Amino acid sequence: MKDFATKFSDYCCSGHALLCVDTFEKDRAISEIARVAATIDREIYIWSISRGWIDDKGVSVGGVKPSAPVYEHVQAVLEFKEGTICVFRDFGVYLDSKTYPNYDVVISWLDELRKVVSSVRQTIVFVGPEFDIPKPLLHDITSIDFDLPGTEAIEERIRFTCKDVSKSDGSKFELDEKILPEIVLACKGMTSTEIVDRVALSLRIHKDLDGNAIKTLIDEKASVINASGILQYIEPKIKGMSDVGGYEAIKNHVKLDRPCFTKSARDFGIDYPKGILCVGVSGTGKTLMSIAIAAEFGLPLITLDIGSIMGSFIGQSEANMRQAIKIIESISPCVLQVDEIEKSFGGNNDLDGGTSKRTFASFLKWMSSRESAVYVVATANNVSALPVELLRSGRFDTLFGFDLPDEDEKQQIFNIHISKRGRDSESFNTKKLSEQAVGFVGADIEQAVKMGLKIAFAQKQQLKQSHLESAIEGIVPLIRVEPEKIKATQEWCLKHTQMANPRKQIEKVRKVSLN
Repeated sequence: MKDFATKFSDYCCSGHALLCVDTFEKDRAISEIARVAATIDREIYIWSISRGWIDDKGVSVGGVKPSAPVYEHVQAVLEFKEGTICVFRDFGVYLDSKTYPNYDVVISWLDELRKVVSSVRQTIVFVGPEFDIPKPLLHDITSIDFDLPGTEAIEERIRFTCKDVSKSDGSKFELDEKILPEIVLACKGMTSTEIVDRVALSLRIHKDLDGNAIKTLIDEKASVINASGILQYIEPKIKGMSDVGGYEAIKNHVKLDRPCFTKSARDFGIDYPKGILCVGVSGTGKTLMSIAIAAEFGLPLITLDIGSIMGSFIGQSEANMRQAIKIIESISPCVLQVDEIEKSFGGNNDLDGGTSKRTFASFLKWMSSRESAVYVVATANNVSALPVELLRSGRFDTLFGFDLPDEDEKQQIFNIHISKRGRDSESFNTKKLSEQAVGFVGADIEQAVKMGLKIAFAQKQQLKQSHLESAIEGIVPLIRVEPEKIKATQEWCLKHTQMANPRKQIEKVRKVSLN
């Protein structure tokens, strides 16, 4: 895949008139454009609403006052010499009727310039976030991706931040090269400015870049990602697959996938695992599975909120999806959780002007073509609403069906939840509890343990078997509420998926008569 510099150079040298770089990292993007301009013998002029037109040394050019109407600054491009790259910072606001009254004049002038600039080796570039291409120029402006900093760029920013740091005794701070890869990994998914700010903050708090500083960096990164409103960074609170009862088939699958993130796996010819789709009865631990997998792999867990991606303005949903994918790719290796995916994409139709379909298509295209180490764990409860396109080979490595747990699995789940709350599970007859909990799923068992604790606490006693048995009596499992729906889900899973908890085949006892 071509990098930004190569793509930008190719577009400029092939005479593309209008380009856009949708990014929050305006300074880094413009610096990269200036570097490319120097290699192809072009000058660069930069416009902002505060300073008007300036060259790469900060000297005013063009003769138009910053206070002049925006369209006059656009017209000024005609006066610039041949071979100039004209960069407009944060220009999207002036192409939108909701934010700028003379937007139509600006669009009209850009349309006129489009016909002229390529003939004089000029290129107009829009740099800034949330740049929605106006419909009249939809086929005239070419977008170029500008990725978040990669490993080398992150390392450079870390070294830059540490360069002039002095310790309390006046000696120069020395970066520990052994821990540097962990610091780089903790900074993945942040912009260049965010990296410098957060590394400096960690140094200030901990007086060093050590394990504690890395924890601070991860917490800060979580805040940055969560602020996007479309992704959430989750710190797994469990150890791994050992905290999940049952589901031996999926545990074996994860065990095979775990070493496939290594370089030796690449050298062996193994691609990064794509992930799994977990389908089945509600409350059976599908969401918990994504958390357990992230903990098992030792990778960050990112949740994609499809509902937050769907914006109210034309093109906003697609732009949000592109931004989400860009962040996810930059954080990799990671586990991506997409909960109840059928609610987000199962009903995509034309009632929203095709926005849902286009956003869904972008997501599917990324899932099929991605080469990064992003392990997707998607869940679905309503199998009838699952889009057929999602089930096609190549989207996920495996589709797993989640059924009601059997007696042994229920016993394991009781043991886990009792132990998690500081009690010795061997002090309880969990076999009897699992037999009593007919039709229970993992969520029901967890609720029974929680309710048993409440009952014991109200009676000022330690948790006993009788408290749990009383709690079980008060819970109505889903299979008693919606038996037909559960049965339909079970049948669909048996037909279309590999069961995560396959039923054990019990060999029948052969009866032999000696009479």
